[in-house]
Amino acid sequence: MKTSIIRTASGVPVEVRPATAEDLTVVNALHERCSPRTLVSRYAAGRDALLDREWRRMVDPARGRTYVLAGPGASGEVIGFATLLRVTATGLAEVSLLLRDDWQSVGVGRAIVRYLVAAAAQLRFAGVVAWIAPDNFRARKLLSGLGARPEFEDGEVRWVVHV
Repeated sequence: MKTSIIRTASGVPVEVRPATAEDLTVVNALHERCSPRTLVSRYAAGRDALLDREWRRMVDPARGRTYVLAGPGASGEVIGFATLLRVTATGLAEVSLLLRDDWQSVGVGRAIVRYLVAAAAQLRFAGVVAWIAPDNFRARKLLSGLGARPEFEDGEVRWVVHV
């Protein structure tokens, strides 16, 4: 299992590794450490856990990639997870991220999205797409900083970064 390191804006290392089916327990524990606002931002509804069948789809390599993010130090506590999953017939991969509240606004989101864009290129996706709520200002700023622009489709706003 290949592990990579991304860095926060201040240089703190964060471990990124491919997620496995066995990570469901730590990912659900992560949900318990996230605020309701963070969970609504990620799921557009208050989810407090993932079902086994959902997680198994997310970690299926045929669908794309899911990564677990761990904080620095010996504990390696899970601080987030990110997905890069195929969108049927578009050639794009949908990106999503759940990051523990105390790790937000320090540059982890920007670093992991850049990592996901690079991974999408390696996997030969045409680009990445993210659907975000209009009031999710942090995500909008992050995506516009990567060159994404909002596109409107079926009443929803999506942001696309072509690779």
